[in-house]
Amino acid sequence: MDTPDPGDIAAAFALGEPRGGLVHVRRGDADVWRLDTTSGSYFVKGYLPGADQPRAAAMDFERLALEAGVTTPAPIVPADPLLGWVTRIDGRLFRAYRWIEHSTSDWDIPTWLGQTMHEIHQLQPLGPIGLPPWWRQADLATWESWRTKAGKKPWVDLYAATLPHIEGVCARIEDLSGSAPDIVTTHGDFKIHNIVMSANGPVLVDWDSVRTDSAALEAGRAAYVFGRGEPERVRTILAAYSAAGGELAWAGPDLFLSVSRNHLQVLADLIQVSLDETPAARWMGDPATIDATITEKLRDLPGGLDQLRISS
Repeated sequence: MDTPDPGDIAAAFALGEPRGGLVHVRRGDADVWRLDTTSGSYFVKGYLPGADQPRAAAMDFERLALEAGVTTPAPIVPADPLLGWVTRIDGRLFRAYRWIEHSTSDWDIPTWLGQTMHEIHQLQPLGPIGLPPWWRQADLATWESWRTKAGKKPWVDLYAATLPHIEGVCARIEDLSGSAPDIVTTHGDFKIHNIVMSANGPVLVDWDSVRTDSAALEAGRAAYVFGRGEPERVRTILAAYSAAGGELAWAGPDLFLSVSRNHLQVLADLIQVSLDETPAARWMGDPATIDATITEKLRDLPGGLDQLRISS
């Protein structure tokens, strides 16, 4: 999409007069720019049509985190709010924050992450109500049907050999669907690009993916992602979470089940595209690339799933 007019952004959030244009920083589900004005520098987020849009519930939880002292930036209230901290400019939704200058200081991210996750998980505990609906994936009958539909796909034999491992993960998810004891509201997107290193320490940003989840299983997922699968880093994050008061023991060998679920979700998304059940997302590539990616994931899946269960 076209870059918005900096004057329109500045006026919408009462930021003063622009000192130059918007500088594009990143594009994912939204565009992100830096805007310098007479009153300072700002982080501007413009949501893409068709992508996930800001939600009132997510902003309510973000406000709760701010009030509790979680290290996250305070949003700027627009002059004419559409919803919470969001305004509309030329049909597109925008938010703004003060710009956070990046620091090269060597902050202890693993310890901070474990403590911050636990802090967030104390804000809105929901109790023993079982895994939320978004955990559910394709049922076993659907996974079986894809083996039949695959026909002469280059990955069909590998898929048949891997199916018992897939079914094992699905069964474990089903077992916890009604019994997970620690459902909370959480940030939902603990990833490295959502942590800004400031002069005063790490800052957690981007609360658009707020959701409910198991506290322990979310901690396991985030530790694995931030630890890049390196056992010592993963253990450090989880130790900090536990030291802050987080309860992990109940999950046992399923502590990294959310990572396994994500592996299967990505695989299922690719298979549905390969079988012409859904259109391809822009990150997937052409049909040959999609089939090659499916083959690679199927080849790696059994060992990866087994290792995740052993590691926990």
